This record gives sequence, structure tokens and C-alpha cells, in this order.
Amino acid sequence: MPRPGRCPSSRLLPALLFLALLGGGGASLPPGCKQDGRPRSPGRSPAEGKMVCSSLELVRVLPPDALPNRTVTLILSNNKISELKNGSFSGLSLLERLDLKNNLISIIDPGAFMGLPSLKRLDLSNNKIGCLNADIFRGLINLVRLNLSGNLFSALTQGTLDHLNSLKSLEFQTDYLLCDCNILWLHQWLKERNITVRETKCAYPKSLQAQLVTSVKQELLTCEPPLELPSFYMTPSHRQVVFEGDSLPFQCMASYIDQDMQVLWYQDGKIVETDESQGIFVEKNIIHNCSLIASALTISNIQAGSTGNWGCHVQTRRGNNTRTVDIVVLESSAQYCLPERVVNNKGDFRWPRTLAGITAYLLCTRYSAGSGIYPGSSQDERRAWRRCDRGGFWAEEDYSRCQYANDVTRVLYMFNQMPLNLTNAVATARQLLAYTVEAANFSDKMDVIFVAEMIEKFGRFAEKYKELGDVMVDIASNIMLADERVLWMSQREAKACTRIVQCLQRIAMYRLANGAQVYSTYSPNIALEAYVIKATGFTGMTCTVFQKVAASDRTGLSDYGRRDPDGNLDKQLSFKCNVSNTLSSLALKNTIVEASIQLPPSLFTQKQKREIRPANESIYKLQLIAFRNGKLFPATGNSTNLADDGKRRTVVTPVILTKIDGLSLASHHIAINVTLRRIAHGADAVAAQWDFDLLNGQGGWKSDGCHIISSDENITTIQCYSLSNYAVLMDLAGGELYTQPSALLHPVIYATSIVLLMCLLMIIVSYIYHHGVIRISLKSWHMLVNLSFHIFLTCVMFIGGITQTKSTSVCQAVGIILHYSTLATVLWLGVTSRNIYKQVTKKAKRCQDPDEPPPPPRPMLRLHNATGC
Repeated sequence: MPRPGRCPSSRLLPALLFLALLGGGGASLPPGCKQDGRPRSPGRSPAEGKMVCSSLELVRVLPPDALPNRTVTLILSNNKISELKNGSFSGLSLLERLDLKNNLISIIDPGAFMGLPSLKRLDLSNNKIGCLNADIFRGLINLVRLNLSGNLFSALTQGTLDHLNSLKSLEFQTDYLLCDCNILWLHQWLKERNITVRETKCAYPKSLQAQLVTSVKQELLTCEPPLELPSFYMTPSHRQVVFEGDSLPFQCMASYIDQDMQVLWYQDGKIVETDESQGIFVEKNIIHNCSLIASALTISNIQAGSTGNWGCHVQTRRGNNTRTVDIVVLESSAQYCLPERVVNNKGDFRWPRTLAGITAYLLCTRYSAGSGIYPGSSQDERRAWRRCDRGGFWAEEDYSRCQYANDVTRVLYMFNQMPLNLTNAVATARQLLAYTVEAANFSDKMDVIFVAEMIEKFGRFAEKYKELGDVMVDIASNIMLADERVLWMSQREAKACTRIVQCLQRIAMYRLANGAQVYSTYSPNIALEAYVIKATGFTGMTCTVFQKVAASDRTGLSDYGRRDPDGNLDKQLSFKCNVSNTLSSLALKNTIVEASIQLPPSLFTQKQKREIRPANESIYKLQLIAFRNGKLFPATGNSTNLADDGKRRTVVTPVILTKIDGLSLASHHIAINVTLRRIAHGADAVAAQWDFDLLNGQGGWKSDGCHIISSDENITTIQCYSLSNYAVLMDLAGGELYTQPSALLHPVIYATSIVLLMCLLMIIVSYIYHHGVIRISLKSWHMLVNLSFHIFLTCVMFIGGITQTKSTSVCQAVGIILHYSTLATVLWLGVTSRNIYKQVTKKAKRCQDPDEPPPPPRPMLRLHNATGC
């Protein structure tokens, strides 16, 4: 207990004063800064720690009153400080270490470090300092270590370090450090004061490059000619071909190494000065940051007399140096190629007006991904060129050194450039498979070409890995999602589609060659099946291509051909083969049959009659491949008059390929029946087979040897006399591609819907007929009308619109209406149910005694005054 008459707070006053002394001048830390309060030595207070304000995007030094006065170490590195003003650190008299590296400091005012008598370490490395003088370091009497590396100066002016009497370690390595007579004083000063120079080497001249400054002999530090400048360039630096009346700007910049240094302009050895009448403007020499001297020349309205050699001439008492460029001025009547904009898969190129016979160059657009795999060791070498011929027309061009503009194409190009071997083939194939899932977004023919080349590369290792063949089929299946125009262009450019199909044909042969009797693999758009068959026991075979469809999926085939995100194998094409000429309906229950092919028992009979073969040669390899559509078989020309009379026939069925290794039906006597489901409406159906040799290897459809046997609304049966790729082609002029006609719903749905509509009709008829005797409130009438209407709307829209998936707009409209009507039905059903419940549970009013006082009114919302008694 405090004594009577004495204030208890008087005991706290000394403690508060002590805390105020420990806290220094700053009431709180600057935002983002951290204070390390651990004492550096046993004799120091914990408050004498490190203040870290690094990587905070600071653009100026923190004001002194924002920092504790007793700060010993201040870290301001990795910010964006550009200037140090006079007295920037005043008040930090106990500061011993100041770190300002990795900033943008280019200006340091005299006296910037005044008020830091205790400073021992100063780091100004990796800034943009070009100007240094003695006044900058005034007041740093105890500085021991100084780091000036990574700045822009090429030399230290004599006397710059005179105020640093305690300096023991110095580092001033820069990319422009010139070891000449201007650092002789520094060479001697360092030796006299026994100062250690850390990792500082000469950058220029080339004869002293990479030599330590302290180890260079003094007799080699001369300023004799020739003049060698750390930085000297003129832009533009290449020959300029211009037309009369054009404007041409030049800029010259060189390292500033001497006070008497000048930049002059010359034309053919004659000095050039500003002449407004000739359109020549010369800017005066400008010195940037004590490190660079610059000058600019602008020739506006160029005339024929401007042709010649133009040069930027740097003149000093130590010697001269020159950069020149030739200017060729063309008359307006000269032949030239007009400016033209070219947009291709390598980017957007704007070719300038170019003289006939000259090759123009443009730098390629640089993209972040894949820049290191294109030819050319530097960005300057990656240029596109285009030649203007003698007639003034654009001719040859080359964009091969440029990256592809599209992100997808660049990634596929990187896949294509990856080296493959036995260890990474499967992993790379899986990566490519994952990337081609979005093949529907491919917009460049090179996308398909690169994938085709990768499939060919994977084929070299398919014999070793069974899994690789399955992945190749999946990749080819994904490619079938690409736009038909893109596939057509890739086929015409590099036979990409043909190469993919031929690679798939080799997969089964690889697997059966390893002793397997059966091989099969399935994907959403491609099914592959292969068997080893003995000719002597062959009794015929019927193979059916089908796809399982669950009851909930029978709303159309628009999503078929896309990989199911849940990995549902029922969405894939599959084969079912029977060793007979009949089709098992039980095995194909709940499926959609896409195609079937019947191989007759006489398939090998005639072959055996013509030739007598050993028993082991009577074994054949049968291969079947089914494609969901004809996208991998684009016809690039009219090979056999299938487009006669202006008709353009298109594949309207799946394509099924049949091949038997070692067997050829050359006699054309063995009939093969193929049944195909059509996926489009059209006219003039033609049975056709694909010939890879037509159109110089491009491939094409031909109708020779095939004819249609029967056809109904959706199914066409054809008969061919050779093993090939079979399909039906039709003229789709005015026709519309479809996936499946609108499927009917289950009969139970229609029956129950009819019952529901009949009940609604009975309600309406009953109300109209007995309108006079029905007494309901207006609110109940509104509920009844709304409930009946929305039930009717939901029922009708579901029955008539749930299968309308053919048109996207119609499907979206049906979905919106169903969404609204369903929610409205649930709402009015709830309101009606609540109203019925209230009517049923409502209690009858009891008779009130006339002498009994009425009950007190209940408070609103049943809330009572909490303050009342």
C-alpha cells in the first residue's frame, strides 16, 4: 500500500525517463522496417541494434526523426533511392554501418554524410553513381571500409578520398574502370596509406584488362594514343538507305574521361554544324552524371547531297576516336518495294519501303518462353529478312529465326526440340498428351505438324513400351478435336494427318511382333484392335465399333469425342469382334453402334489357292482402326471426280480401316461389307476408300471398287473389294452436320407428364364451372394461379426442350426458362403449403364475456422494454 500523502506515480517517473532514453527520438518504427535489438557486445544496451529497411521500394532516405537516435547499423539496400541530399542522416551520431547497395543512387549532394562521426562501414555498391568528389565524404573521419563497386564512373578524381583519414579497405570495381594516367595518384595514395583494395580490376584498356589495379606497373598507366573509351556508340550504326525528303536522327554517346572532351559531327571529313536551311540540327554536348557525354544530330528533309559518310568524332587532348555510318539517298523515282504489314504465326512485321535489290531486316519479337531454343546466339541475330527484287516486288523471306507468336505453338515447338531416348520417351509422351487435351484451341497448322512429328518420334520406341502405343493413340484422338481447317492446312503443308494415321497402323504390328495374340487400345475418338489369325481355321469375322451410353447420357452426342474428365471409359470407342458373320445384340446392349465390318470366310481361300505356302506363312496379322469422323482424312484436292459438277463431298460417317499384314486382295473378287452410321444429312452419297498414294502422297478418297448396298435414315451399308479405309461421302450443300436427332425420353416421363397436365386442366375446368360457389380469398387465388402456371411451364419446357441440344442458343434459352420456372414452382409451392397449414391449424375464436375487459395489446414483434419494471 502507498504511504498516505505520497503520490504512487512518483515511483514510475524514473522508469519512464529511462525508457524514453532507450527509445531515442523515434516514437515508432517506420512501416516495414525491422529492429534487431540484440546487443552486439556485453557493454551495450539492447536498443543499440540493427535497423533493417531493405526491399521496401523506398524512393528516398527515411527522415532522421523516423529512426532511433542510438541506431548502430542501418540497412537500406535493395530499394529505389535515387538521391542523397545534404544532411540525409543527421542525428544518427552513433551509426557505425550504413548499407545502401542495390539502389538507383545517381546524385549525392556535398555533406550528405555529415553528422556521422562514428560511421566505420559504408556500402554504395551497385548504384548509378558517376560523379564523386571530396565534399561528398566530408565528415567521415572514422570510416574504415568503403565499397563503390558496380557504379558508372570510369576513374576517381584526385582528392576524392582525402577526408577519409581512417580508411583501411576500398573496393571500386566497375565495368568502365579505365586504368590510365588519371589513377596514378590513387595508385600512390593507396600504397602510402597501406589501404587494402578488394577485388578491383581494370576494365580498360584491353592490354590491362582483368589485372588488379594495385598490381599494375606505374609505367603502364599512361594516357598516350590511341584513345580507348570504355563506352562509345553511335545509333543507328549500320548503313542507312533513305529517300529524298525523309528524316534521319543520329545519337552519339561516349564515356566522359576528360574535361576538354568534345563530340563533333562530320560528313565526308567536313565538320557539320547546325544549318536550318538545310534541315541539319546539331545539339550541344551534354554530360550525363559525370560519366557520359552525348550529342545528337538530326537531318530532316534529306536531299541527294546528304549521300556520303557521316561520323561522330570524339576529340580529347589524349587522342581522337570516330564512329561512322554510310547514308545512301535515293531519288523518289527509284524502284522500291512499298511498305507492307505481314502478320503470320511468327508475329506482326511492318516492312519499310525498301530499295529494289536490297534485303530488309527486322528484329524478331522476343517472348519469354522458349527463347533459348531458336537459332542465333543473341537477340540481335534473331532477325527476319525479306528481299525486294529488281522489279520492286517483295520476294523471298525468312522468319525461321523468330519465335512463334502463339503460346501453344511455342510450347509444342519446345516439345518437338526435346531429345528423346528410352528413359524419357514415355514421360514426354504423357506430358504431350496432357497438353493436347486442349487441341480444340489449336489455331496454327504448325501445332498439328509438331504433334505429328512427335508421334513419329515416339513410334521409334513403341516396340519397347506397350504403354507408349496407348498414349500415341490418345494423342491422335485429341488431335481430332482440332478445327478441320487447321487439320487441312497441316495436311497440305506437311502431310501431318497422313503421318499420324500411318504411325497408328504401325503400333499394332509392333505389339503383335512381340508374341502377343491380341492387342487393343481405345480412346474417345479412335479405337484400335489387332489379332493374329490362322488362315486355315478362319471362318469369318464381324467386328463392331460401338460406344456405351448410360441412361443419363442419352441426350445427344455433342460431347462425344471429348475426354471425360472423370476418366469414364464408357465415353470411348470400342471394338467387339465375333468369329462369325452375326452380331451379338446382347453384348451391345445400351450402346450406340458407329460402324461394323464383315470379313467373309473366303478372305484367305483364294490366296491359298494361288500360292502354296508353308504352314508358318499362313498366319496373318489383322488390324482394325476406327476413327469417329474423317478429320484425319482431309482431301486437299479432287483426285477421282468426287467433287464433280461443283459438288464438294464430305465424310459423313466414321472411318474404319482394315489391314492384313501380308495379304492383298488384288483379284477384286472378295466382297467386304461395311455398315456405317451417318452423322450428317446430305445428298448424293458415295461409298469411298482412302488411297494414301493419290495427289503425290497427299492422299485422297476414291470410289473405285466400292458401292452402296443399302441406306436408310441414319445407316448406310457399302461393299468394297479391297482392304482399305472405308467411309461414306455426301454433298452437304444446304445440309447441316448433326450429332444425333433429338432422342425421345422414357415413356414413363410422358405418361406422368400427361397425368400432371390433366390434373391441372381439371383444376382450371372445375374453377371455371363452379366459379360462382367457390369462395376463396384474393391471396389464395393468386397463389393457386401462380402455382398452376409455373407447374405447367416447367412440365412443358422439360418435355419439349430438354433434348434440344443441337442449337446452343436454344439450349441456353431452355435452361434459363427451366431454371426460372423450377425455382418459381418451389417458391409458390412453399407459400401455398404454409397457407394451407395456417388454415388447418387456425383455432376458432371463443365467445368473449361482455363484462370481461379486453386483453392488453401485444407489443410489436413481441419485444418488451428492457428498462421497464
